[in-house]
Amino acid sequence: MLALARGERLNGSAGINMRCLTLLSALLLVFPVAAQPPRATPGNRLAYLDDLDPYYPHAKFPKLTTPQWVGEPEVEAVVILAIDDMRESKKYEAFLRPILDRLKKIDGRAPVSIMTCKADPKDSRLQTWLKEGLSLEVHTVDHPCPYFKLGFAKAKDTYDRGVDMLHAIPNNKPVAFRMPCCDSINTPSPRYWAEIFNEVTNSSRSGERNYLSLDSSVFTVFTSGDPELPKNLVLEDGRERFKKYLPADRQFVNWIENYPYPYLIGKYCWQFPCMTPSDWQAQHLHKPNNPLTVRDWKAALDSTVIKKGVFNMVFHPHGWIKAEQVIDLIDHAVARHGKKVKFLTFKESHERLQKSLFRGESWRACAESVLLLDVNNDGYLDVVDLRSRAAKTYLWDPDLSLWRVCPGPDGLALKLLLGGSIRFGIVQKNGNASLAFQSATLGMGRAGKVTQDVYHFDGQKWATDKAYHRTFSEADWKKHPAFHRLLDVDGDGICELLDAGGKVYKASPKGWLPLPFTCPLAPGSRFVDLDGDGKLDLVHSSESGWGVHRLIDMNTGWKKIRAGKPSDPGAIPMIRRNGTNNGCFVHSGNLWWANEDTVLLKNHVDRRRFGELLKK
Repeated sequence: MLALARGERLNGSAGINMRCLTLLSALLLVFPVAAQPPRATPGNRLAYLDDLDPYYPHAKFPKLTTPQWVGEPEVEAVVILAIDDMRESKKYEAFLRPILDRLKKIDGRAPVSIMTCKADPKDSRLQTWLKEGLSLEVHTVDHPCPYFKLGFAKAKDTYDRGVDMLHAIPNNKPVAFRMPCCDSINTPSPRYWAEIFNEVTNSSRSGERNYLSLDSSVFTVFTSGDPELPKNLVLEDGRERFKKYLPADRQFVNWIENYPYPYLIGKYCWQFPCMTPSDWQAQHLHKPNNPLTVRDWKAALDSTVIKKGVFNMVFHPHGWIKAEQVIDLIDHAVARHGKKVKFLTFKESHERLQKSLFRGESWRACAESVLLLDVNNDGYLDVVDLRSRAAKTYLWDPDLSLWRVCPGPDGLALKLLLGGSIRFGIVQKNGNASLAFQSATLGMGRAGKVTQDVYHFDGQKWATDKAYHRTFSEADWKKHPAFHRLLDVDGDGICELLDAGGKVYKASPKGWLPLPFTCPLAPGSRFVDLDGDGKLDLVHSSESGWGVHRLIDMNTGWKKIRAGKPSDPGAIPMIRRNGTNNGCFVHSGNLWWANEDTVLLKNHVDRRRFGELLKK
């Protein structure tokens, strides 16, 4: 029975604490699949749950609007003012004081986040700021630009020292990080999110094992391709108003389009995308302190309110923008939108996310068992909470601005603790979510079995589909467990099952039906549509070799186009290296690599065009 919970904020009991990694998650660290949702198609709309990809959202990706998490009925959009590069507080006090005083006139608070490189924990000015409502966040100690120019170990060290330093400030608990130079060059990399941000700091130095929960290093840009936005806000003399700020002279690809909402990268990182332009991007285009910058900021803020998103502003006290220009933007927000807009810090945003979506518990404590996905295919993210035996699914109702509660899927909490794994996909023609749950039954001195069951969401509840029940050997499961997933490989809107041994199954009323071909799985595999025919091709590259395979049809399967060794001339750079992500991602029709090796290349990235990959 679908229950209506007006204004419910998911504040019930915590249920079972899911702090343990599942068996599958642990194996992913050893044998990772390169991360990128294969295609933005209806059948693969849940593929992001199995990947670590910084750039998967797009205009049609399900929203996590501000009313879903902010906790105030009148508020429809959030503004975060986050200033970068602080090394000494005196300069920042002088620049920020007029802005802080203006913010206090709104509700007595001064919500600004300072992205900090260096700070003395004994500096009394920091305590004054904290009492006024500011938050002190992390921007690395050394500000390397590009980030990996000193190598991976030193890149991690400057991050760790920054996190530990900000934790050492009395009364301060940092939650957010911003990558140095993320608005000007291609400095972010999947390696950073996979192996630095999602880890804890190095306890051998400080005795602490600290971590952050929010990142703000990817930019979002509004374009005329979003039908929700009036053309006068996103166009200027018939041309794109905001894309002009992306540094084209630097082949800049650190951006997503028309998605001003928080989203998850991997399991532990909340990405709060920055708004285009930053003040650096603006002065790079049309010189410092230009009134056109403020004009376009106002248009971006108005667009954010329409989208019910977050306007995350990047600015500096380096002469690129004036304090009075920031105040002009604040005045515009108050005069035009009133109580619809709420100014928050990163810390306050983090607290409201946890309270509204995760019952107040730390995100890291429940990331394995609380999942965000669009369950009923209505364009809004929902919450599937598996922390108790009687699980609950919370569906967002955008018309009534409340969460609707429905039961299930039940009975998975303990199995998750015991090493079970879950995969979401689209198996129903109505587009509602389905899940495949695998749990191992260990044999007494003999080979065990792995059981898989499929649950469908029918609009009211989750129900098991007995036709899809299957059992296979533990040995087969151990071959390539990270590849076991649901993917729509042929683009028909329904997912196929790719099992651990490379077998491919098609969904049918009778359950999974085996197809007459196998998937050429290999370390460092990436599923992506290289030729635009709607089907998923396969690229792989690691120390063991590389290859490109094109999906012909559902009778023939994948055909090898190219293959070779890492030492071959023209070899594809490694997608997986030394058992880890090598900084590969998909963006704008290319495979890109950003890591400690590519920093010496032009624009600090390596790339291969899709068309180039298909050439023999």
